[in-house]
Order: sequence, then structure tokens, then C-alpha cells
Amino acid sequence: MPIRIGTRGPKYGRCNICGEEGKLTEDHTPPKGCIKINLVDLHHIIEHLNVEQPKLKGRPSQNGVKYRTLCSKCNNNLLGGEYDPSFISFVNMIGNYLKSNIHLPPVMHVTTKPQRVMRSLLGHMCAQGVNRYDKGSITEPIKEYFQDQSKPLPDNIKIYYWPFPYSNHVMARDCVLMDLRIREPVVIWFLKFFPIGFLITFSESEKYRFGLAELSKWRDKDIDFEVDIPVYLNNIPHQFWPEAPTPTSVVIYGQEAIVAFDWKKLKKKLKS
Repeated sequence: MPIRIGTRGPKYGRCNICGEEGKLTEDHTPPKGCIKINLVDLHHIIEHLNVEQPKLKGRPSQNGVKYRTLCSKCNNNLLGGEYDPSFISFVNMIGNYLKSNIHLPPVMHVTTKPQRVMRSLLGHMCAQGVNRYDKGSITEPIKEYFQDQSKPLPDNIKIYYWPFPYSNHVMARDCVLMDLRIREPVVIWFLKFFPIGFLITFSESEKYRFGLAELSKWRDKDIDFEVDIPVYLNNIPHQFWPEAPTPTSVVIYGQEAIVAFDWKKLKKKLKS
């Protein structure tokens, strides 16, 4: 039986980020401007990993992945007005490099404002899931960081990134990754879409070595601090990492773990 994916929250309710009661708005992830948004077919990750090919049985969603879960202030004023422009610029610069015909070096550099990019990423991840204002040890510090531009990224959070040259869109929160060699679980959120992947970890053990570039190394910088950050084209994880289990790792998923396929591309693939 397909796992039900809920994306359309009530028109009036509690914002997933700030908790204020009021009219709720739709949040697009990734934000508009990053990629061309089409009709997508939504599947839970478990369904996707259990079959050789996805079937046309997922939930359709017009104009990409979106959740009606945020108030106008968090969605339009903070995300759209303050943080998303830097996120969109960062993503599109990487995408333009990957789509170009020029010979790319092993490492390229992209100028961005990491504090704004990280706030944008965390804000969109918090928007995932209907009625998810469940503030606790993980999400309360994110709320404070998101709202207060003078705060550093919380110490227990690490954010990694890597090029993602694939067309499927994967978004998950409230997952637990266990490296069987370490045997210490770590809570993870992740977002992947062309051209980039992000992994967010919470209270990660020092024993973990993901070997990825870390955006959170600039956790203490000013909101408008700008830097040329490295993007390593010679160190790209497997297409289905971290969601797929490996001989040395397992992942436990919550309800908010989805894969979105471009409906037109998926239909064409299944008919071929």
C-alpha cells in the first residue's frame, strides 16, 4: 500500500517555523528560480528504494514540491526576501557550471553568503510536513537562528554539500543514519536536486567522516559575510546516497521522506 504523503496543510493554522497562528502560504522547495518547475510525481523514499523503477502511482504535484505550512512572514519576508536570493544564486552558479560545455577543473569556486544560504536551506526543510510545529532540542534552536540574523549556526548542526548531477529530487527530515562500523546513530535531514545535494546532521559523533565540503564551517560569520567556497567535482557521492542502505550503513526514515520525479520524464522512461 502506498504511503500517504501530505503536503497541503490547512489554509489557516500554525506556521511550521515560528508557530504563529494565521493564514498559511505555500513554500516551494527548492525555491522558485533554482530550476524549471514541472508537474512532479511524489513517492515516499521507502517505495522508491523497494522497486527497480518508480511506478506512476505517486501523488502528483503541480509546479514542483511545495508545502502549505508557513506564515507569510517566514515564507515571504524572511525566506523569499532575505535568504532565498543568496540560495538561488549559489545553486544556479553551480548549475551553470555543470551544464556548460567547458572543461571543468576538479575544484571550482562559487561566491556566496553562507549564512543566508544556510538559513534558506533550514527554513525550507522546516516547511516540510503538515502541522510540524513540534519545537524541541533540534528545531527550537533552528527557529531562533532563522529569525535572528545575529545568531551563529547552532553548535550541534553541521551542513555538508556536494554537486548532484541527477534529475530526481529527494527531500527528507527526521531520519536516523547508522554507520555499522561506528554504531552511533546520527539524526540527518537531506535535500538533493539538480545541481546540488545538502546533508544536515545533528549532534554528529566525531567518529563520522563523510568526506564532504562543509558549509557550516562559516557558522560564526556575519549574515552578509561573502566568500568563495569550493565545490569539489571529483568527489561526488553515489546518486542514491545517503538514502539507500549500504553494506556498512542503514537509514531509518520518518513520514517526511520523499522522492519527486519529473512526471513527463518518468512517463517517457516507463514507456520506453
